[in-house]
Amino acid sequence: MSLLDSFHNLRRFAGVDRAVSYSIVARALSIASGLITIPLILTRLTPAEQGFYYTFGSILALQVFLEMGFGTVAIQMVAHDAAHLKIDLKSGVTGPAAHLEHFSATIRFVRNWYAVLFALVAVSLFPIGLWFFSTSGSAGAANWVWPWALMVLWTAGGVFVNCLVAIVEGMGFVAESVRLRLWGGVTQLSLSVLCLLAGFKLYALPAAGIAAISVNFVIAWLLLRNVVRVTAPLGKETRIDWVRDILPFQWRIALSWMSGWFIFNAMLPVVFRQLGPEEAGRFGLAMSILNFISSFAMNWTATKSAIWGQMVARKEWGGMDSLFWKVMPQAVGAALLGSLAAILAVPYLPEWSARFAGRVPGREILLLLCFVAVLNQVTYAEAFYLRAHKREPFLLNSVFTGLAMAVGLFGFSHSSSFSISLYYLMVSVFSFIWGTFIFVKCRASWHSPVPDVKEVLHGT
Repeated sequence: MSLLDSFHNLRRFAGVDRAVSYSIVARALSIASGLITIPLILTRLTPAEQGFYYTFGSILALQVFLEMGFGTVAIQMVAHDAAHLKIDLKSGVTGPAAHLEHFSATIRFVRNWYAVLFALVAVSLFPIGLWFFSTSGSAGAANWVWPWALMVLWTAGGVFVNCLVAIVEGMGFVAESVRLRLWGGVTQLSLSVLCLLAGFKLYALPAAGIAAISVNFVIAWLLLRNVVRVTAPLGKETRIDWVRDILPFQWRIALSWMSGWFIFNAMLPVVFRQLGPEEAGRFGLAMSILNFISSFAMNWTATKSAIWGQMVARKEWGGMDSLFWKVMPQAVGAALLGSLAAILAVPYLPEWSARFAGRVPGREILLLLCFVAVLNQVTYAEAFYLRAHKREPFLLNSVFTGLAMAVGLFGFSHSSSFSISLYYLMVSVFSFIWGTFIFVKCRASWHSPVPDVKEVLHGT
């Protein structure tokens, strides 16, 4: 057996298909981005600017209150229609007329929804951030107003690009959607480094981000142009009933995502407001490491969302289970390796360079947050699996966890980032136990064969 054959056998054993391969390359780029940009952030920005830099992202994440979970909904809408069609990005779409008409109407509905969302994000987030930062007692610590305006513009543009990516991924071209993001990541990394080195400070991230989404838009359009050519004249008489067909699934996702803001994003604004921008900079770095580990490991399960959706449409329950038990342990293993690397490396940065002194989180905070990252991989896999059924059984879990985080964060004053991290871990452990119970119960219930009534009556 050649060395190349051995490599491919190892790749297949690890579950690294083409989509995961692109995702790993994208995350490898993120690693490179972190290795390059984090030292630049720590040396090119002041401690206060570092706090603003990381807190910007948490405030921008409020877009979930406007998007209302439609990203997940759009992928599953397109996936369920695409399961009955033959789609080729070069030649277009073919299949039964009824399914083709409905697919075309779905594409149009998704596009229109995101067009409205683009406008809402642009006009809503800017005044929210303006109020928050100007009333936090640290408004004069950095030049942040115009960088914030550009961040909002970047976020709004990214919302519409996500529409195109959701369509590509929902049609089953997961590898292409990941590759699309990869090109955007290359653009963003390159320009972020150049802008930070050039002294753009807080302008560096939005400037690079706007260029990246421009690249993403062009590539997404090139991928979809033939599909749009076929579907544009079709489906105009087909009505997508949002209240009947989408709202019963979407409102659960929306409430879950809104709760997710309190679970994943509310901590940093609280640190910024209660402990100051310098501490927010340190905690923001810890959260960015947590988010990187989580998103890297989640590639093994997130890239299977559309595949599971199509399996549900075909009722391939055995295939769904087989894929789940293959990719979930792989995601957990990836999170464990990433956590170990972070815990062993990040706290020693000040020993390598005195310029990092006072700018990085302590090992105890990283340990707590990395434990959360590993636990969450199981929950993410369970959620992707169950949501492929166009249902949201994790709703009550998410709402309760979000409420618990909101009460713990906003109801009490915290004296340190450690107390916030410890509370986050406690809530996450409870959510993990409850979520696994939900997964086991729903999987058994939804996949149980229901006997035909006539067969029961006749005793067959």
